[in-house]
Amino acid sequence: MTQQTTRPDDMFPVVIIGAGLAGLTAALHLAERGLTPLLLEADQLDAGGRISGGHPEIFEHDGRTWSFPTEHGMHALWGGYHNMRATLDRFVGVELVPSPGEVWINKWGYTVTRLEAGTAVRDSWLPAPFHYLQLLLRPRFWTTISPLDFLALPGYLFSVLLTAGFDPIREKVALDGLMMKDYFGGWTPNLKATFVGLGKNLLAAPMENISFAGFVAAMRFYTLLNRESWHPHFFPDHAHAALIAPMIDKLKALDGWIMYGTTAQSLEKTPYGWRVRVEDAAKGGMRTLETEQVILALDPAAAKRLLTAGADTAGEVEKLRLPGALRSNTARLWFTKTTHQPGASGMLTGDFMFDNFFWLDQIQPAFRAWHETTGGSAIELHLYGTDRQLDQPDKFLIQHALDEVLSAYPELRGSFVHGAIRRNGLNHAEFRIPTANSLHVRTPYPRLFACGDWIGYPTPSFWMERSCVTAIAAANEVLTIFGCEPYPIIEPLKPEAFARGVGAAVYGVRRLMNPLYQALRGARKRHR
Repeated sequence: MTQQTTRPDDMFPVVIIGAGLAGLTAALHLAERGLTPLLLEADQLDAGGRISGGHPEIFEHDGRTWSFPTEHGMHALWGGYHNMRATLDRFVGVELVPSPGEVWINKWGYTVTRLEAGTAVRDSWLPAPFHYLQLLLRPRFWTTISPLDFLALPGYLFSVLLTAGFDPIREKVALDGLMMKDYFGGWTPNLKATFVGLGKNLLAAPMENISFAGFVAAMRFYTLLNRESWHPHFFPDHAHAALIAPMIDKLKALDGWIMYGTTAQSLEKTPYGWRVRVEDAAKGGMRTLETEQVILALDPAAAKRLLTAGADTAGEVEKLRLPGALRSNTARLWFTKTTHQPGASGMLTGDFMFDNFFWLDQIQPAFRAWHETTGGSAIELHLYGTDRQLDQPDKFLIQHALDEVLSAYPELRGSFVHGAIRRNGLNHAEFRIPTANSLHVRTPYPRLFACGDWIGYPTPSFWMERSCVTAIAAANEVLTIFGCEPYPIIEPLKPEAFARGVGAAVYGVRRLMNPLYQALRGARKRHR
């Protein structure tokens, strides 16, 4: 195709492909500075990506029709989500709900133990990275462990030291092929179950898909280096109502545009920027858009399809290693009784199939209304399972979820009303440590930037916080080109002083040992 040599009159300053959290965040930061962005959203009805919501869950109970909003799954903003909080303060003004505590429930056979661990970890008088040892001072904790667990403490402490002194994201070391299970050598089943549960919940993935480096990076960001990192907050309503809809309204007020039902098919370089070829479902055909700058805000599979389709982009994308995608299921159960146990959310480990839970009647208005009317409760459980587990029929999954909830909360027996399963498709990026061959905010292509929870950028953050950090960074790249003032990117929580000292010492030992390791490795090769 012959490139256009005259500047089009209808050229957009920037087109953002994808209107999920990252795309909307980038668009708002551009629009606030006076650069009107155009967002392309493949969905014909809703923006928001994975947190856009879905069809309401409707059922009859006691002569009344009940309707509840649905979403991909409950989301929490952790202590290190500074840039997401700043984005909310700038554009949305939502008041978050602090979590009163997080419960760890473990099951071995018929034995179920429960411990409120969140406040113990973050209120510990022991400094990071050893604040988890504060659990030893909780009498209930002793019901979850055996004398054998104390024999595994040296292995646990060694792993903690390694985590404090190894920063995979900063060092850009993915260690592909080394998996999380390799972290737990010499650990007892109880200790291993606890941290496997942490890994699955922090990375929203089954154990088989969690890399060693990813697990270490997640532990560093979420809990191990600073006690305040482990302090989740919730949206006051479902994510679409509390976050996505207000972001869209603010974008419209700033004259930003969203084209729904529009899927980018390919990108072509022009002398002034990019030509975006799109399929417009609303008008039933193909069209082209001219833009000076492009920001990709897509999941890995969609980004690869788009970049592979264009002659000007296909060559470079073949050199990149993009992460895979994962599925998940959520189960929701309604009861006419409530539990008086503390904690609005928690983690399930051991023999439980589901991985975590949220008591929705303690968090969201629609479910509080259920409690106020019926005296009951509603719980959401997440399953980051294998394909075999995820593919089970709805009836099986609901029954399994019910059995597990009743084993943890037997006081709810005889009060089950309704259950529902939501199946989330392959749209959650499998976290891989960004390396030189990853896609970064600054892509290999001129005037084309990227953002999202899987995009490379010098930040230790994960998921929604990484989406916001990379979105602000991509917007700043465009703003700088147009001579506008960029936004500050807030640094994450610093490691506590003791954790910082431990990390520096371990890192120093690693540096000293590495030449010896390389020399021994070379001698072994020569001997062979």
